[in-house]
Amino acid sequence: MRLVSQLALATCIVTSSFAADVEPIQVLMITGGGWHDYETQAPLLKTTIESQVNAEVTIKWTSTEEHKVGQTENKLPEVFKGDFCKGYDVVFHNHCHVGFQDDNAIDAVIDSHIKNKVGVIMTHGSFHTWMRTSREAWDRICGLNSTSHGQHAAIRVEVVNNEHPVMKALGVKGWTTKEGELYRTTLKETTTALAKGTTLKGKEHTQDCIFSHTNTGIRMFGTTLGHHTSTMQQAEYHDMIGFAVLWAAGKLDEDGKASAGYRK
Repeated sequence: MRLVSQLALATCIVTSSFAADVEPIQVLMITGGGWHDYETQAPLLKTTIESQVNAEVTIKWTSTEEHKVGQTENKLPEVFKGDFCKGYDVVFHNHCHVGFQDDNAIDAVIDSHIKNKVGVIMTHGSFHTWMRTSREAWDRICGLNSTSHGQHAAIRVEVVNNEHPVMKALGVKGWTTKEGELYRTTLKETTTALAKGTTLKGKEHTQDCIFSHTNTGIRMFGTTLGHHTSTMQQAEYHDMIGFAVLWAAGKLDEDGKASAGYRK
């Protein structure tokens, strides 16, 4: 009888930790464009997040049958128009469109994030989206400037700041990707480097590849890693994205601990 009571108590403790009365984090994932396998990456990232975090991910495409936008077309995708961030806690950018040139419209896209106080996550191609406009307005949310990359090669990732909540929660010193495309990055003074990447084939070069900032008053976590789907399938990347969603949504404390009911 005592054993039964102990098991019942343990069950209650476990159940309460996973069934806290909290609202799921609402994540808007914007994806599409050229040069990357977004058709595979979008559902993979959705599963990556929802398998770890109490979150609901809504995927919206930059180009649809109704509103087609080419990867180099000077046209703002419909998904970025109006108050598109409303109702979400986090906006996840994984896209690559390089043709749009209107800095004022890009500022309006960024301002929607700020107005709605959403957290932001950015991966790989999203840092090259709208990268060559006259004012480079997109850099304001990126927290950096990047317009080029090195050769395709495996990348050795070295964590350089393990005090950031996401990296503290991740708890690794680094890892190596099987393949990759390392972006050349110039970080703003208010952007914090969290990890550096070094190419392991051909001409070696090292660049900041994971970073964060609150330049706009909202939390942004970004990584230029992720050209290849194999990188997103690695355990370290998988876990990092889960913790990043928690942090961007304000559900990860300074010690890297998730708020009750949010970490599966």
